Amino acid sequence: MIAPCVLGITAFVMIPLALALYRSLFDYRVYSEVQEWVGLKNYWQVLSTDLFVRSFGNVLLLAACVVVLVVVCAFFFAHVIANIAPRFARAVKSIIYIPCLISGIAAGIIFLFLTNLSGGLINGVLFELGLDSVAFDRQGIWPYVSVIYPTVWLSFGYNCLVLYAGLINIPSQYFEAAELDGAGAGARLWYITLPNMKNYFVLIIVNLVAANLQMFEVPMMMTGGGPLHKTYTPVLYVYNSYRDNAATQSLTIAAAVLIMIPIAVVNMVIFRIIRSEKSNDD
Repeated sequence: MIAPCVLGITAFVMIPLALALYRSLFDYRVYSEVQEWVGLKNYWQVLSTDLFVRSFGNVLLLAACVVVLVVVCAFFFAHVIANIAPRFARAVKSIIYIPCLISGIAAGIIFLFLTNLSGGLINGVLFELGLDSVAFDRQGIWPYVSVIYPTVWLSFGYNCLVLYAGLINIPSQYFEAAELDGAGAGARLWYITLPNMKNYFVLIIVNLVAANLQMFEVPMMMTGGGPLHKTYTPVLYVYNSYRDNAATQSLTIAAAVLIMIPIAVVNMVIFRIIRSEKSNDD
């Protein structure tokens, strides 16, 4: 039963990964008959590139903002859904999930209609009110907002529904017993809701961190990585490196592998924590 899955992973994940790791150790050129072994030179060259190092700092900041905003907002909105009438809750759940069906490119285009300096809806309203226009792609903190807000919008619905599922799975007897013992809303939240939601939080944080460390479409559409590369991300670096005729394919592969490493480390650490807690629970 698991053979098709194993074959698929082997053919489309493991073999390409092995080839990528192999080629990253060469000065690989597509049309050259002789490939020069360079060892870890490509990795050191990428790591010594200031733009690549800065892009990691940028994406860590952006990912941290997105993760905090999504987790906090989704958690509290999940409480709203859990406490409204079921017929309204069904409509709300359908509506908030719609952005999850939209690609990052499409979301970027939608928000460009709102934030464009010339012709954007927000600047149109500001002009009508007699206020100064805002250059969202290069002015002050607005480039960060231009990237963070669409990213939060895209991932909010799915994570909200995950947390909502966790909330409704907490036995109501816990809350009833706590209320009879005189526990207030804050105490019930701290001692009942949060401990029972721990694994749900871990799940969405792992997904959000892994996804946002690979942030690409929204920064490319909204700011192009600017201004002054403040919203430049590692995947955007890889994309531009691949299009650069002066860069070898080996450098691009090495950069992609370096992006994969912190994502794999974060996932291993988080899943190690989950396994330890599961063992303790048993």
